[in-house]
Amino acid sequence: MTTPANRSSDGVHGSCNSACARPSAPANGSANRRLSIMMFLQYAIWGAWLPLLWPYLSNHLKFSGADIGNAFALGALGAIFAPWIAGQIADRYFNTEKFLGLAHIVGGVLVWMLASIETVDQFLWFSFFYSVVYAPTLPLTNSLALSHCDRDRDFGKVRLWGTVGWIVVGIAIGQWLLRMHTPGAEAIAGLDAAAAKATTDAAHYAGMADAFRLSGILGVAMGLYCLLVLPSTPPQPGLQKSAIREA
Repeated sequence: MTTPANRSSDGVHGSCNSACARPSAPANGSANRRLSIMMFLQYAIWGAWLPLLWPYLSNHLKFSGADIGNAFALGALGAIFAPWIAGQIADRYFNTEKFLGLAHIVGGVLVWMLASIETVDQFLWFSFFYSVVYAPTLPLTNSLALSHCDRDRDFGKVRLWGTVGWIVVGIAIGQWLLRMHTPGAEAIAGLDAAAAKATTDAAHYAGMADAFRLSGILGVAMGLYCLLVLPSTPPQPGLQKSAIREA
């Protein structure tokens, strides 16, 4: 699985250089609003499940520490190569918003399926493929935003909405678990304090599968939003040589 550190800066320079080379568009309130919504959804998709992944795997699926470590390692492996490869493709052959749309729809389906997977091997493979699909969208959303807003004046304000999306979805999934997956008084009646807590915790851990489902819904919504709403960002193959040739 990927981690959120320094995506807003490193991803821009690491895999999507052609968009950064384009001159920024003049200030446009409508475009900035669309880009802000894009950032909100981009990080809400991620924030829905990532903070809950460890407790879900360890306490509900009963994966060992080694199994969980392997899941994170495979996700990181996919995240190393996927943004670079996707950046080369998106910079040369596809509109960025179309690539984002397709990647998010596929990713939404994959992360929805993660909610119903119970074996270690299946989870490892699905988490790897999901990281391969999702990781490239992080730098690509940055590069698309930089193509349509002023880097110094507007990008920070647009990117801020990604943080807002992460926070809002985290609060939302927490409230969902509290209200929808907390056993009622009748379910724990007659239990001592330790047993009541264990029953409540087990219900919450099982309910964390809904975080994957929420992320899947947001992913498909983001995909449609990219395809239907975001401004056109065509490739400019003449701006830069292939990274493979440069190497």
